[in-house]
Amino acid sequence: MNKKFLISGLFASLFLFAGCSGDDGADGAAGPAGPAGTDGVDGTDGADGADGVGGSTLPLPTLEGHNGDHGTIMAYDVQAAYNGDTFFWRLSYRGNEGKRHQYLRYDGTAWQKEGGDRRDAQATIDGDVDQGDMGLLSTIYEQRTSIMLSDPARAESAGAFGEQGCFLTCHDDSRHMPQWTSANGHDGKYILPDDAGAEGDIAADLWHWRGARSNPIAMADDQWIKTTDFPGGGGGNAPGDGSDNGGRKGDGGQSVFFNQGLDVDGNPQYLLDPTTTFGERTFAWSDFWTTPFYYMSMPDAAQLGHTTPNPLAVPYADVSGDFVPVDGDTVPRRILRAGAGSRADITAYGTSYTPESGDGNLGVWNVQMQRALDTGSATDDIAMVAGGTYDAGFEVHLWEYTTRDHYVSFPQKITLGDLGVPGAIVAQSLAGTGRDTLPNWSAIPATRIWLFQPGINSIEFLNGANATAGLIYTDPVTGSPVDQVHGGAGSVVAGAACSDCHNVLANDPTPPPLFDAGSMENLTRQRGGVWADTPVD
Repeated sequence: MNKKFLISGLFASLFLFAGCSGDDGADGAAGPAGPAGTDGVDGTDGADGADGVGGSTLPLPTLEGHNGDHGTIMAYDVQAAYNGDTFFWRLSYRGNEGKRHQYLRYDGTAWQKEGGDRRDAQATIDGDVDQGDMGLLSTIYEQRTSIMLSDPARAESAGAFGEQGCFLTCHDDSRHMPQWTSANGHDGKYILPDDAGAEGDIAADLWHWRGARSNPIAMADDQWIKTTDFPGGGGGNAPGDGSDNGGRKGDGGQSVFFNQGLDVDGNPQYLLDPTTTFGERTFAWSDFWTTPFYYMSMPDAAQLGHTTPNPLAVPYADVSGDFVPVDGDTVPRRILRAGAGSRADITAYGTSYTPESGDGNLGVWNVQMQRALDTGSATDDIAMVAGGTYDAGFEVHLWEYTTRDHYVSFPQKITLGDLGVPGAIVAQSLAGTGRDTLPNWSAIPATRIWLFQPGINSIEFLNGANATAGLIYTDPVTGSPVDQVHGGAGSVVAGAACSDCHNVLANDPTPPPLFDAGSMENLTRQRGGVWADTPVD
């Protein structure tokens, strides 16, 4: 089978986020005429204006292209604000454009799926079902960032989220981890009842911005993390069918995208509406990187987002009378729609992407998300109040990678107002209500945090359960056995935070207060980070 892999070449470059410098002061006025009638001396120059507030003062580091060492860490700038009823995020980082996801392409004989993440595509190349899902013909995957939010005051929340953060959701049987099999299903993110509330509770909120499946219509995906024992392939889903049968669930209502499949005759259910695409029902596969019709939406989303009017989807039967597909005809597989109910609570007004490479595929994202402080849906959203303190974990998915190859943060404290919490990201209080008027972000300080690749760091590894079970796997890169003994397991069980023992940056001049057990920048390389093959025990 010929494998077609769509990989964009990226160029490293440097971008500076800085506060705006003040304007030079005006020249002083000319002095008065002297007594002898000579000209007065020039006035002195005015003082320089003060530096502008807001924005980080450190440059975002260079990220390498697909074929290089991408690096295990990335800079991520967070700004937050709230008014009388709405919370606002602004998240700034360097990454790939990632605005395309999955497609249906006619190969001259039949329509086939195109697109998927790199790890599953590599599993297809290697013919290795232990490394991921099989059958991906091309590598196309959207770029994403998300926020996992926990309220420590809620009895249902994961008690240790403020210390272990996203690691609480990662397990040995999570997708692309050594103990994963196809029977575990597509998504293994979940929190165990022992770590949070009862089975079925909302353990954490998930604000999920998607570069392809939500951003074109200025929306984000509202989800939540379920407390579950995840019995593997549960919920009636067939093993390996791609269902989200773990603990990451969509809120009630209708999502802002859906997947189109093939009808009984093997044709797409929808084509591009030619009245919105200058007569085009498909785009050519050879035009993949240049077509403006790389996405399509239902009529209810026609005027949503910064790309309006959006190219629309039309049922195949409505335009198929004079349509005969030819080799290379392509249509989006994911179709955008307005969404409804709690699932559509989060908007993404004001999000922007600034290309910084010659091909436009590497640049800086400024992702903005807005949501009501209290959505009124306690079963799948966490309410926020002025004066409240919350725990948050931030994630970014770049370069068509997902699962353990994404970037995560250590948990961060978020306060609505300056409550004097050391190290907290302070959301600034704004006047008014509603989300239509976005904050003046230049007046709101940014907090620089560093994200890192987690590698194979499940909660079972962190708390010592794997050492007790005697688990060892073979590192496919070195061929050496890697044990599952975490030296800090006792501290984790006792309630220590990951950041009590670990830095993120290898050159961080301020070691953690307990002891410096090593930087995540270096340690992740020892645990299947930097996109190493999946170790199999």
